[in-house]
Amino acid sequence: MDVDGCSSTVLLVHFIRRFGGNVRFLIPDRVQDGYGLSPALVDRALACGSRLIVTVDNGIAALSGVRRARELDIHVVVTDHHLPGTELPEPYALVNPNHPDCPFPFKSTCGVGVAWYLAGVTWRVMVDAGAIPDTPVMQEYLDLVALGTVADVVPLERNNRFLVRAGLRRMRRGLARPGLQALMRVCGIEESTLTEQDFGFRLAPRLNAAGRLEDMAVGVNLLLADDLDTALPIASALDVLNKDRREIEQGMLAQAEDAVARVQSLCRADDEPAMLCILDPDGHEGVVGLVAGRLRERYHKPSIVFAPGAHGLIKGSARSVDGVHIRDFIADIAAEHPGLIHAFGGHAMAAGLSLPEGHFERFAEICAERARRTIAPELLCETILTDGEVAPEYLNMTFAQHIVDAGPWGNGFPPPLFEGEFTVLESKRVGADGKTLRMRVRPVNSRPSAALVAVTFRRDTEIPDPEEGSTVRLAYSLDINRFRGDESVQLMVRTVI
Repeated sequence: MDVDGCSSTVLLVHFIRRFGGNVRFLIPDRVQDGYGLSPALVDRALACGSRLIVTVDNGIAALSGVRRARELDIHVVVTDHHLPGTELPEPYALVNPNHPDCPFPFKSTCGVGVAWYLAGVTWRVMVDAGAIPDTPVMQEYLDLVALGTVADVVPLERNNRFLVRAGLRRMRRGLARPGLQALMRVCGIEESTLTEQDFGFRLAPRLNAAGRLEDMAVGVNLLLADDLDTALPIASALDVLNKDRREIEQGMLAQAEDAVARVQSLCRADDEPAMLCILDPDGHEGVVGLVAGRLRERYHKPSIVFAPGAHGLIKGSARSVDGVHIRDFIADIAAEHPGLIHAFGGHAMAAGLSLPEGHFERFAEICAERARRTIAPELLCETILTDGEVAPEYLNMTFAQHIVDAGPWGNGFPPPLFEGEFTVLESKRVGADGKTLRMRVRPVNSRPSAALVAVTFRRDTEIPDPEEGSTVRLAYSLDINRFRGDESVQLMVRTVI
């Protein structure tokens, strides 16, 4: 379970309990239950006395799980947003904006968004029936909706932007639930200046660390906490867990990059693979998605990373580039080679799958051959489109604040990306891994006092840094750096040329 599933779970559990419902949450154990709504998980629900199961952020592919529930006379309501396969489950109700017959226009709504709309309709039905007072409650869950929407990296089309903006405004007014307040305190985030970047890079990774390394029940309990005294120790524990996650990720990434280097050394420059497919026999299955994402960023190729799972399976996570629908890519392989893939699901840009351990070599060969045939070479060359140059006099706090206020920014709605030439006044590496480049720069042909800080994250340590006095061309977005009450303009550098 990821942050989207965690926030969806919290939303529905809290909503049902506030109106007197008897509800508990079950998170699949990878070893005992497998993934999603499996028959084993249905049996666990029956043992708890459940007669109704509501899934969140999953279920569209739970054919066997739904069948098992029907055998036991348990109703199932599937709420999901993932793309359906050729065969659909037959639950009591199925709520998914990507269902082929669903008229809901905002197809990029994530799992917690679907849960929020379901709860909202339920609230309206109960109000109309006279079962509860007509007191608005749904705005209280917008902090969860905003968190899950950003964390799941769904496209920020019009409706998602509205939901994220509403959640941010609520949290900035100090109205976040205690668990999120505690997590912000642990991260050192000032509520009044909270941004969507804080969701994606500071809050979500700490919650995800629970699901990746231990049990996402820790994250669910944090967000269900009624007060700060209860929430703060859980948030602190998640912060420690996130540090452990970083160490595991760095180790796996180093192993993966070594494997890629070995492959490249055996290939001609014009014959390198169009897709990366790697198995780390000592890796952690909870971190494969992060490593795949890092490989995709560095090499600009669709990347799939596997690690050992349970029951003789290996678990893989895929990340793609624009123009390569990775879920469909995997679906086509599954259709052409029955039995090769144990299970899969996902989106255009990200997918998850599992294979019997002995199938990896064959799967990797098929991926490589299919990628060579179907992925156009130009899709593997990163193209950076900018909004042009900005006059030096606009590189100030007022203009930067206008850009921040025009957000939220994210997938499908990126912040403006500018370009320009700068003189390097100072250049140094910072951070524990040495992959953050911090420069002091001045726009070419500007007055001597106009010095700015420019930061580049995840810069390869093998790439030489710009020398003092040199001129560089930067592609950057404009941001505001806030530290200990001080604010300053900062260039977030995408590329140094």
